[in-house]
Amino acid sequence: MSKADAQLLCQDMTTQAALLAAGELSSVELLHQQLAAIHASQPVINSYLHVDVEGALAAAAQSDARRRRGHAGALEGLPVAIKDNIDVACMVTTAGMQTRRNSAAAAEDNPAVAALRAAGAVIVGKLNMHEAAMGADNDNPFYGACHNPHRPGYTPGGSSGGSGAAVAAGLCSAALGTDTMGSVRIPASYCGVVGLKPSWGAISTRGTVALCRRLDHIGPLTRSARDLGMLLQVMAGFDADCAQSRALHFPPASNAPLRIGVIDFADAVDIAPDVQLAFEEGLRVLAGLGHHLQPLPSPAFASARARRAGLLMSEAELLVEHADAWAGDRNSFSPLLVKLMSWAEGRSAAELAAASQLADRGQVQLQQWLAQCEVLAMPTAPQRAFAFGTPAPASQADLTAYANLAGNPALSVPLPVAAAAGELPVGMQLVGKIGDELTLIALADAFQQAIAWQPVRPDACAAWWPE
Repeated sequence: MSKADAQLLCQDMTTQAALLAAGELSSVELLHQQLAAIHASQPVINSYLHVDVEGALAAAAQSDARRRRGHAGALEGLPVAIKDNIDVACMVTTAGMQTRRNSAAAAEDNPAVAALRAAGAVIVGKLNMHEAAMGADNDNPFYGACHNPHRPGYTPGGSSGGSGAAVAAGLCSAALGTDTMGSVRIPASYCGVVGLKPSWGAISTRGTVALCRRLDHIGPLTRSARDLGMLLQVMAGFDADCAQSRALHFPPASNAPLRIGVIDFADAVDIAPDVQLAFEEGLRVLAGLGHHLQPLPSPAFASARARRAGLLMSEAELLVEHADAWAGDRNSFSPLLVKLMSWAEGRSAAELAAASQLADRGQVQLQQWLAQCEVLAMPTAPQRAFAFGTPAPASQADLTAYANLAGNPALSVPLPVAAAAGELPVGMQLVGKIGDELTLIALADAFQQAIAWQPVRPDACAAWWPE
């Protein structure tokens, strides 16, 4: 088995890009180490559903050739992996579903994937995910559970669990996930990486297996906040062939102090005491950077109601997205997904309209808070990762769903507790106004600099790492 340099593979994408640009490393060399780590990790982490060894090696060699000719792109030679509900040309898009295992390969890339390729990124393969993106633990009954690199046997979060796990374990430079009610940010929080859900419509979702078109977003996961700006600028853009696409302008981040809203959730969300303590320490760091913490009132519209409304909208849309398979052998769906879709099947048109109105109320709630500040700060998830075999907390998406209902940008950045021995990661969520991604990224980057954050290999990965 080939060796893999943990210090190299667990550096952030910006550092790896600098090494490639300086000629200290070739794309082929980086990819060979990446593939060795992926191979060693699969029996333990199971973050990949498909690794395109031949295609990735060819792309890496082409990348090195372009660099020698002086034609390097913005992401030249960097290995990127894609959640398996996003189309990659010549690869099957399973969406983590048994019903799609033997489907024809995608004819073309999703526009964001195509943009990554055009910028020189090397597409490594497809990542594990929760079945149909309808859940937040990534315990997939058909492709196997994806495990948290910090503690095997524990969830990496979902539905983009493979994306969070692969980035945290140094198995790609960056990954794409999708986020319908928190499915990029929750894995980022549980795995100790950074995850961005951009403004609705900023990144085209054409060529994805939809969960709920009103709520779906594609977003990147990285090991540091500073990586996000480069990826966003490459992937964002109006797609005339996508009904959900919007032409957005991203104003540059301001250097002025920000009003950061801090919501008094009181009993509206059951936030674990250790998560709350870590979050409060994060707030002290933000205040130390010169920002003003603005107290905000408890929600007039409870986040749990917003989450349930989004859940019904998603369940109903699954019936449309997977209509042909649903009309066939339902044994190809997990019992839980059958239960969820069957429940939606019995709902009336009026109930679905009522869910849409509840989603509107969640949007208004977020807008009212942001009218009093530039950025909201809150825990990403109310709890840390939990063990497989224990019930998934119903509240997982209570703090992330608001941004999906409103279409506002939001990211999760790790709090410093992840560096403490034996502790599982905790994330802090930053939510901004439409188009304010660069402000959120700059704030998260300043936060990471203030706490001297350095991406490192999770301790548990030493057990399987190819030295």
